[in-house]
Amino acid sequence: MVQTWNERAHTALKGKTGMLLAWSFACAFIVEAGTIVDPTLYGMRADTLFASGMWLIGSAVVSFMLYPIIIGYHWVLLGTVRREESQFKHVFRPLRQRYDKHVAATILLTVLQLLWTLLFLVPGIIKFFSYAFTYFILHDEPELSVRAAITKSRALMRGLKWDAFKLILPVVPVYLIGLTLFFRFDSVLFAALSLLVATALIRPLVVSRFAVMYEDARREYDAQWKSIREPDVAAAHVIQSS
Repeated sequence: MVQTWNERAHTALKGKTGMLLAWSFACAFIVEAGTIVDPTLYGMRADTLFASGMWLIGSAVVSFMLYPIIIGYHWVLLGTVRREESQFKHVFRPLRQRYDKHVAATILLTVLQLLWTLLFLVPGIIKFFSYAFTYFILHDEPELSVRAAITKSRALMRGLKWDAFKLILPVVPVYLIGLTLFFRFDSVLFAALSLLVATALIRPLVVSRFAVMYEDARREYDAQWKSIREPDVAAAHVIQSS
């Protein structure tokens, strides 16, 4: 199954990889706009601890406010897997539609992921896979709340986490290189750029593979749900007619 998902993702990206990579970098730089203008990245020192903290908080707030663009990128990749035509402007849809909900989704997922990772590394990795379908679900079922979308993502991913890990394993070394450089560089700017570049490079590959996986998991989930509901509906009709 993993091999099939890889092949389908590769087919979906064929002829579009360069464009989607460029969009991935563009999205990354837009989201990190608040961090990029932080003067402490360029060797400047804040006058006080309070000023340094305000720059840090301000950068985080700007990133959270702009992160729905990454949600939009997930939607673009989902459309690509579904053979829909996409344009770069489509990554801005979550900024125009239910913006507050998408910001809330970003914050909640970040907090949950951080808490699980701080607890232990392995649970943090497991939860990363559990939440992987959330942005796709918000696209397909916009009427769901953020918590309901997260819950459904966990349900869809049940029993598939090991396959999900194997699916993205080939690109993990790229991220680990970026993470290693992040901790090795003395310059905060170069450290941040190394992680940004690594993440932007692997994003099209990871998201497209998860999108293919989501399509199959969603179909199987819907089929199971339908098989459970149909006997109940038939029984209800029998009771009403008697």
